[in-house]
Amino acid sequence: MKHFSLLPSSKLPLRLILVVPFVLQIFAAVSLVGYLSFRNGQKAVNNLADQLTTKVNGLVEQHLNTYLATPHQVNQINLAAINLGILNLQDYQVASRYFWKQMRVFKIGYISFANPKGEFIGVERLDNGGLLINEVSEKNSLGKLYVYTTDNQGNRDQLTAIKDYDPRVEAWYADAVKMGRPVWSQIYQWEDKPEIFSISSSYPLYDDSKNIVGVLSVDLLLTQISDFLKNLKFGKQGKVFLLERSGLIVASSTNENPYNVIYGKAHRLSVFNSKNHLIKGIADYLQQEFGGFQKIQNPQQFTLKLQGERQFVKVTPWQDKLGLDWLVIVIVPETDFMAEIDANNNTTIVLCVGALVVATVLGIYTARWITQPILDLTQASSAIASGNLDQTVEISGVKEISILAQSFNKMAGQLNDFFMALENTNQELEERVESRTKELKTAKEAADTANQAKSEFIANISHELRTPLNGILGYAQILQRDITDNPAQQNAIKTIYHCGSHLLMLINDILDIAKIESKKLELYPHTFNFHEFLVGVYDICRIKAEQKNLIFSYHISELIPTLTKADEKRLRQVLLNLLGNAIKFTDNGAVKFSVEVVETDVMTTDYPCSTIRFQVEDTGVGISLEELQKIFLPFEQVGDSYQKAEGTGLGLAISCQIVGMMGSQIQVESHYGQGSKFWFDLDLPKVKDCVSSVVPHLDKGSNHIIRYKGNQKTILVVDDVADNRAVIISLLTPIGFYVIEALNGKEGITKAQKYQPDLIITDLGMPIMDGVQMTQNLRNLPEFAETVIIASSASVFTLNRIQSLEAGCNDFLPKPVQAEELFAQLKLYLNLDWIYEGSQLSTEMADNVDQEMIFPPATELVNLYQAAKAGYVMGIQEEINRIQNLDNKYVNFTNKISQLIEDFEDEAIVEILKPYLN
Repeated sequence: MKHFSLLPSSKLPLRLILVVPFVLQIFAAVSLVGYLSFRNGQKAVNNLADQLTTKVNGLVEQHLNTYLATPHQVNQINLAAINLGILNLQDYQVASRYFWKQMRVFKIGYISFANPKGEFIGVERLDNGGLLINEVSEKNSLGKLYVYTTDNQGNRDQLTAIKDYDPRVEAWYADAVKMGRPVWSQIYQWEDKPEIFSISSSYPLYDDSKNIVGVLSVDLLLTQISDFLKNLKFGKQGKVFLLERSGLIVASSTNENPYNVIYGKAHRLSVFNSKNHLIKGIADYLQQEFGGFQKIQNPQQFTLKLQGERQFVKVTPWQDKLGLDWLVIVIVPETDFMAEIDANNNTTIVLCVGALVVATVLGIYTARWITQPILDLTQASSAIASGNLDQTVEISGVKEISILAQSFNKMAGQLNDFFMALENTNQELEERVESRTKELKTAKEAADTANQAKSEFIANISHELRTPLNGILGYAQILQRDITDNPAQQNAIKTIYHCGSHLLMLINDILDIAKIESKKLELYPHTFNFHEFLVGVYDICRIKAEQKNLIFSYHISELIPTLTKADEKRLRQVLLNLLGNAIKFTDNGAVKFSVEVVETDVMTTDYPCSTIRFQVEDTGVGISLEELQKIFLPFEQVGDSYQKAEGTGLGLAISCQIVGMMGSQIQVESHYGQGSKFWFDLDLPKVKDCVSSVVPHLDKGSNHIIRYKGNQKTILVVDDVADNRAVIISLLTPIGFYVIEALNGKEGITKAQKYQPDLIITDLGMPIMDGVQMTQNLRNLPEFAETVIIASSASVFTLNRIQSLEAGCNDFLPKPVQAEELFAQLKLYLNLDWIYEGSQLSTEMADNVDQEMIFPPATELVNLYQAAKAGYVMGIQEEINRIQNLDNKYVNFTNKISQLIEDFEDEAIVEILKPYLN
């Protein structure tokens, strides 16, 4: 088969020219019809919503005007009856029957009269429609309300209750007396029925001397207004409610009560505390828009979007002559109108789409009928051009196309002979390329296998070396904490620690080189305090410089950002390597560390950046021109043989690769015998906010921690290697931790459920059940969902860290375990306050030793005595911890026993306890 490449044509096909304009015209017409239909629907909805809210508002105002006029009419009738002598308010029998008849005529909640003596006569309507007569009189007893049922003639039937009641403290009485004119009272609760809220129309009565005779009152229940609002049917979800200017709900068409009952007492509901999202949302909007309900003096009409739905809202102030000032708020959701309109729109869209599809099909069919003869010839010529030279073009009916077909057939025959020879040549070349490709593939697979084997070997060697190093460095740190050693022993311990640390640094460098070669070294930028970071680097190197009596100066520009975002660990690694080399290769003179801003406001990331130059300059031995060409190669070193022996030759190679990954390059200038200057530029972003996730460092002198404040903490150590467990136990037990051991994950779960530790430290690779599976199983138990779990492993690759964190661990502690890092994580996750040797608290603890030792009761000493007699050290330690938690006065006793057990003087403990067991 022969293949030809056709140049892409910039010409438009004939079928496209015929179909597209036709389809575009139909599409434009359909879209315009759909848009106009949608706009008309929206306009209709707005008009209908305006009409509906206006109508509902008018109905509410009409009802309020009518309903709230009734109490005034009743009071005026009663005043007229009093003036005509028909109603005698001194005869409570006559007055109660008169009020009873009025209650049968008017739909009101209560009619009452009270005088300054505290006498009271009133008729109350029950929820079932029954009427009660309530009376307080001197004849019975002032302050006592007698409640009577009534028959169908208004006569008193049975005494049902006697309650404490003083009408003069009620709002309907007090407001009328205070104002001296007919008023509406404040909305108030009935004293005997606190869930009932009323508003009273009160008329004060005066004698000819203008002295108060009493107050007539007619009550309306808010529930009657709410019932009317609930019976208003406008839309499926329409709402209407009344507010006082203070924001308290008067009545509502919702089922939500306009009050809350708290400890048996009803409290009026504020609109801002309503559970109805529409009412609360509109109240919040009015408060924000107008600054308060008191400022709404004119009707307001607007639309508001709440929870994704448009709401049509009308707010109208309503007032009467006697002082009522409420807001009538009507809410109509857009969805109440849109159902039918949406259905019509959907029908219109379906019809428009159908018309568009039909028109498109007709257009395509017409274009095909016109272009088919031309397409046949085009397909034939394309087949020949693509390599099918044996194809014969046969098109009949068109003379010109037939001549063109003959010309194509003749040309195909000529090309066929030429490409047969070319195909043979290509076949030979393909065979050669295939053979070479197989060879390269085989070589690549071999190289990948070798790299994989090397990576696995390095990882395994790293793990195997770190495991014994954990014991070496761990016990070196433990011995360093022993202040009883003489200086010679301390120096020897320091030598062991420094040698182990040097070996650990070599392992880490080899791992970094392996990561770089396998392209697995990655950067993990995070936000940190740049100033504190630079000062920390300076402090670390200053100590080394002072040991060699070198002048170590540094200069940090005032323009550098306070906060930045980068891989803090790798940047510190580079700077410490450059500064360490400068100090190492400088015997006399000075080392200068400077950080300058080269350029500001560089836009390379999501944050504005500054180009920062890090520069290290020394007056050391310098580098010759020949050595300058290879200093960045692995295992290459400069300087004399003594200085070469001090390093691995990997530091500069790793630093060069890290800086390259950060988008820069280390530059160097050096003059042999005079000194060197290394520098590199980084574009670092300026960050405004910083939330540090770094584990806090311990204070200097962490080796001298003697205890911590607070109750004793329990630590569970899960590791299959006894030496690893022993290191952590030896670090933690002397400073007051209760440490439990487990050999594998399965035993760790059992111990965790038994002792409920405050923190768990677990190895990852263990027999029976590894640390990852144990962590996952613990996280599935509710009691360990929040327990702090720290993974500790000699496998320190990123994959191991990620695996442990995904399993549910809070942090990762690499082996060999560094005491400072271990203490820092314990301080962070357990919120500890360390007690250091020499501090005031430690001095007080030491003073307590010299004070009188107080022994616990004999019952508390039995288990300790038995453990000491059996020589069971762990049991003795458990009892010491238990007694120490009983009372602080036993601290001298527990310290004494702890000292004896450290010296393995269990027999001395037995002798001390014997006299106190009787």
